[in-house]
Amino acid sequence: MTANRRAGWRIERAPDKPLGRTNAGRFFIPLQISADGEEPIEANLVLSGSDSEQLVADLSRLMCGGEPAPLDPVGGPA
Repeated sequence: MTANRRAGWRIERAPDKPLGRTNAGRFFIPLQISADGEEPIEANLVLSGSDSEQLVADLSRLMCGGEPAPLDPVGGPA
């Protein structure tokens, strides 16, 4: 991901789209994905209940100044 909208990939939460549940009871987060300045496409990040709980725990820890989870070796801060 990059802050430069004209280069690289950008994945962010879709504005004005609510979180929701799938018919199978999983949770989803609407996203916008764009590459190299192209028009964004929309997709959903679908999470199981346990994945959702882990995401909430990780975000809470980050917001409260706790130790963040290790980064994916190919990733880094956005």
